Amino acid sequence: MIIKNLSNNKKNSIEVRPFNELFNITIKRNTILIFEPNKYHHECTPGYTKYFIDLGYNVDILMHILGINSMILLDEIENIRLFTFKNRDQIMKNYKNLAFIIQNYYDYVLLQSTDKNKKSLYIKLNLLNVNNSIFVFHEISWADIYYIKYFAQNRIWTLGNISKGIQVNPHYFGNIKIKGKNKKTRFFITSTAYRNYKNLIESVKKLKKENFNFDLIVTGRSKRFGSKKIPKIIKKNFIFKYKVSYSELYKYIQSSDYIIIPLDPNSENDILYKTTKASGSIQLVYGFLKPAIINENFSEFYQLNDKNSLLYNNHNLYEIMKKSILLNKKDYKTMQNNLQILAKVIYKKSILNIQKVIPKL
Repeated sequence: MIIKNLSNNKKNSIEVRPFNELFNITIKRNTILIFEPNKYHHECTPGYTKYFIDLGYNVDILMHILGINSMILLDEIENIRLFTFKNRDQIMKNYKNLAFIIQNYYDYVLLQSTDKNKKSLYIKLNLLNVNNSIFVFHEISWADIYYIKYFAQNRIWTLGNISKGIQVNPHYFGNIKIKGKNKKTRFFITSTAYRNYKNLIESVKKLKKENFNFDLIVTGRSKRFGSKKIPKIIKKNFIFKYKVSYSELYKYIQSSDYIIIPLDPNSENDILYKTTKASGSIQLVYGFLKPAIINENFSEFYQLNDKNSLLYNNHNLYEIMKKSILLNKKDYKTMQNNLQILAKVIYKKSILNIQKVIPKL
């Protein structure tokens, strides 16, 4: 199987190999393995790959076959190999072989998602004992005694600037064409379980009443925020696209103008997104240079301000969405430029943090 880059350049195609081939290949010196044991979080893989390539390493990637299109925008693929599994049973049946090559052949292994309920897998792969393992925590609060020593060794990475661990934010997706503001404003939003969308719906109703022309693309794994929740008067403003492939996701983001991150400071669940974990949507903001529409209570945590995004409070989401629709192309471009500056700052900080563990070659 071949993943063809969206540029249609044949030289930029990645060959996808089955999992078992990982045990029958030559692993060069200075190679890092990125291992994602889940069917999700593959949007992080291009970013981590980019960091390691920029440091001079070869990169092998082991992921579920559902994630392969996450790599479709990459241009720098010369030192990348991609191996896929179809289910976790394949990993468990071959864990001894995988543990052996991790310990003896790879310079480092990045566990791209460290989950509370998969510790038995990490133990089988000996990841908690070898000296070349690095753990990405998407939720840091449950990190227990097994991981304490890795904090001191800078081997616990987080997506946000959280008090524990070090921040390495994977916001690179590949060769992206940065486009200006659409004539018809388009918002992008990811549906998340347990989130309150009432304020958004009321704001959309007001905008519709004033005859503004716009739409909202809704993606995500959770269908809690679906067409059944939308009043009939504004249904045509919403485009629901659930469980899309990464190539489709990237196209929807690129076709949008703004990314709405509807975090609520009055929600105990949402407060975690500035204390113990980071919103995945922020990587899309940084990587695709799409200004965020976000509650001001969360903006500082994500280094967003009124120069690179649009900030609202508990009472004025409607006004801010209206402002975003009326924003002219010149001011929109200025926001994008400021986001690009921020993305470069975060990249520099992240790669310096990586070098606390992994030296540049």
